[in-house]
Amino acid sequence: MNVIPDSSFFICFLDDLEGHMPISDRVRILSLITGNFAVLVVSEVEVESRFSRVPSPVRDQARMVKIPASGTRSDPSIELLRPLIGKGEHGVISCAYVYFLNGDGTFLFILDDGVARDLVKRILPSLIRHMKGTVGFIGYCAIQKVLEKNEAIHLLTVIGRSKFRVDRSTITTVIAGVQSRCV
Repeated sequence: MNVIPDSSFFICFLDDLEGHMPISDRVRILSLITGNFAVLVVSEVEVESRFSRVPSPVRDQARMVKIPASGTRSDPSIELLRPLIGKGEHGVISCAYVYFLNGDGTFLFILDDGVARDLVKRILPSLIRHMKGTVGFIGYCAIQKVLEKNEAIHLLTVIGRSKFRVDRSTITTVIAGVQSRCV
């Protein structure tokens, strides 16, 4: 399955969890994710997250992608989003939309920005079932057995205590889902 993360996903692991979780644990978790999913990094996210600082075991497993200008430029829905959201979010949504238009239903995109998420819901509702936030994606990784149940719960708890901006109720909801769906 293809996973298209936004900048905040990488920033969470590289910056926000610093001081809350050892770098070795953060790299190991990212390596599990990039080893189990085809992680696609759009050029805007590569720049915004300063992806070059991602440790090589993770960086080497990810795939850099460029969205062809012809892929979405003529689509009014995508162009409506351009002035309203950041370049990284726009790149992620554009990439997801290209996969959707090509009939590829086996992808997820990670989008944490509330405004961008709301705009996807209003302007591109066909993409909603493919959209996760970082916290929801961690829960998904536990359900898919990419991460151990207890490891995912610990990570989610640590994310809740870190400077990563997420509503506490989202953390609680995702942890409850992991507890109920994972044995």
